[in-house]
Amino acid sequence: MNPKSAIFSKYLSDEEIAKIVSDEEFIRKIFQFEIALAKEQSYLDMIPKKASDEIRTVLSELKIPPLALAEGTLQNGIPVIPLLELVKEKLSAEARKYLHFGATSQDAMDTALVLTLRDGLGVINERLEQLQKNLSKLLEKYGNTPCMARTRAQLAVPIKFSNKIDAWLQPLQRQQQRMQEISESILKVQLGGAAGDLAVYQDKGEPLLNALASALQLSRAPSWHAQRDSLCEFTNWLAMISSILGKMGSDILVMGQSEINEVTENAEGGGKSSAMPHKNNPILSEALVALAKLNAGLQSQQLLGMIHGNERDATAWILEWDCIPQMLINTGTALNHALTITAKMKVNTANMKKNVERFKNKE
Repeated sequence: MNPKSAIFSKYLSDEEIAKIVSDEEFIRKIFQFEIALAKEQSYLDMIPKKASDEIRTVLSELKIPPLALAEGTLQNGIPVIPLLELVKEKLSAEARKYLHFGATSQDAMDTALVLTLRDGLGVINERLEQLQKNLSKLLEKYGNTPCMARTRAQLAVPIKFSNKIDAWLQPLQRQQQRMQEISESILKVQLGGAAGDLAVYQDKGEPLLNALASALQLSRAPSWHAQRDSLCEFTNWLAMISSILGKMGSDILVMGQSEINEVTENAEGGGKSSAMPHKNNPILSEALVALAKLNAGLQSQQLLGMIHGNERDATAWILEWDCIPQMLINTGTALNHALTITAKMKVNTANMKKNVERFKNKE
């Protein structure tokens, strides 16, 4: 079974974020970079305005299917080269000379990636906010209910259900606080040219960098071709979100066991068994734990991308092409499942109280 297949597109994937990280959107964002680059270069008298206008017109309307880039990517190891070749077929001879002027493929791909992350962050932020609202409602409604604490898989002492909910909610609140710093760290333009020093642009390199950042509504930054720490910080933030949700799922798996029966993951049904019709399996909580483990493994690969040799290293760069989109999808999927759980969970307060009383009677 392939978790990336259509069969699992709702259970182990996220259609909204999958679209954001799709090939079609990535091509569109490369075009955003190229349009903005040509426009700002014309303002700085680096290329003719006529060429810039033509580039903008063509790229604004052009649709290139991702499969059209497959063979060229195999030959060159990056999709930008075949993409630019197809674009040039639509441009006049004069405008072709100024497309992608002075930039390198990594400039286009890294900036397209950042634009993708910005879209993904918007979706994740919305879901984080809603999830905190859902948990706050559970806290208000059931927080004072007595229930049993469990330490090292054994009954510990009576607590309130608020203790458990806070252990899910408070880390998410801290993650949202961290998001501002994460956003400032990663939402930055990439423009360095062949070796990252803007040398090809001579004295207009810095003004162009500033203008391009402003046009794309990104922060200005020196070239970070071989500096991938900000991306690792971002993916670690994603892995932390999924692990926080994995902890919630793990708790629910214990509390939802038949002999404990303190919560039902989805009171509206689901989790059916083909052999045992009486069951309501906690399938979303199971997915939360699995997605947390998947993201933890991907983060270890992403860290290897920091071992980026010299000024450009595809052996490190390629790791990101797999890790970052999948980690975004995994995190979005986990958030969706957590939203469903917190909206449809049944809290069996009577059983919580019974379990506390049983413990007290055994003391």
